[in-house]
Amino acid sequence: MLYLMKKSVHLDAMKIKTLIYSVIIIVAGVLVDTSFAQSVSQQPGSSAAASMRPTRTRNPESIKRAKLTRLKKDVALDEQQVQAATPIIDTYVTEVQNVKNDATLDSRARRLKLSELRKRYDSDIDALLTPEQQQKLASIKAERRARLRGAKAASGTSQGSEALGASTASAAVQ
Repeated sequence: MLYLMKKSVHLDAMKIKTLIYSVIIIVAGVLVDTSFAQSVSQQPGSSAAASMRPTRTRNPESIKRAKLTRLKKDVALDEQQVQAATPIIDTYVTEVQNVKNDATLDSRARRLKLSELRKRYDSDIDALLTPEQQQKLASIKAERRARLRGAKAASGTSQGSEALGASTASAAVQ
């Protein structure tokens, strides 16, 4: 009987030891996690939202190539149109990069400037295209816009009723 009591006490002591070690490990993990979070938030130019989303930096040359490739694919540009579209795309991408990197502009001014650049780019590209190509490009753009709006609406509904109310309110304002 005494042997069983000693064994029981020994098992209880092991359980207590395991519990204490578990608590120590959990507390150490929490402390490390909070100290890491503080060091990330104290870095200059970082915010919690910025550190959570992946950054995607593309160089202007790859953007220019992608725009030209997509335009060729979408409306079947001939070689003369490719030669004429290349400087338009180069100028547009360079100007967009300059506006995005201009720290003197506030968000509204930046948005307006980008909108103006986009309108000029669209009209310059349309001037190069045949009426059939213009119609095809317009339908492709409309399809992409509809797909993006559908995806945006779907992501808004999956976020919950609070997000749905906010997106509905913003859609009503637009």
